[in-house]
Amino acid sequence: MLPIVIAALIGFTYIFVNALPPADVAASTSTTLAPTTTTTEPPATTTTLSNEVLAFLQEVDRFEAVASGLLEDLNSVNTAWEGDELSLGQAEAGFLEVKDGAQDLANQIAATTVPVDFQSAWPATIAGSQALVNAAQAVVDGLLAPDDGTLRREAVIQYSADTDAFLAQLDVVRALTPS
Repeated sequence: MLPIVIAALIGFTYIFVNALPPADVAASTSTTLAPTTTTTEPPATTTTLSNEVLAFLQEVDRFEAVASGLLEDLNSVNTAWEGDELSLGQAEAGFLEVKDGAQDLANQIAATTVPVDFQSAWPATIAGSQALVNAAQAVVDGLLAPDDGTLRREAVIQYSADTDAFLAQLDVVRALTPS
C-alpha cells in the first residue's frame, strides 16, 4: 500500500509542479562577437498541447506508476511466501491487496475522460487493466489451490506478463500524442 501512496504523492507533485507558470528569464545583455557563419536552420516548430491532453498524459504516467507498484507488491508477497516468511492468511491478504489495487486501477482507467486523439487506443487500455485484475485473482486462486504451488507460480508469471503488456499499451497511447 505504501508504494501506491508514494506513487500517488509523486504523481500529484508532478502535476502541480508542471502546472506552475514558467519562470521569467531575462535575456542576456552582454555582447560577444562570434565568428560569422551562414547556416540556414529549419524553422523551429513548437507545439503546444492543450491542458486536457497534458492532464491526460499525466494520468497515463500515474497509471504506469501504479501498475508497476502493484507488480512489485505482488512479487514481494510471492517471494516472502516462497521463503516461508508469511502465513497462508498473510500471503492471501497481500495478494488480495494487489487484486484490490488492480481493480481500483481498472476502475479509474474505465472512468477516465479520454481526449479525442487517444480514444482509438483506450478500449485496449481498459482491457489491459482488467487483465491485471483477472491475473491477480488467478494468483489468489493458485495460492489456495491444493497443488504444489505450480498454479500460483504460473499465475505470478502471467501477472508479470500482463503488466508488461499493459505498460506497452500505455506506450501506444502516449505515441498518439499530437505533434
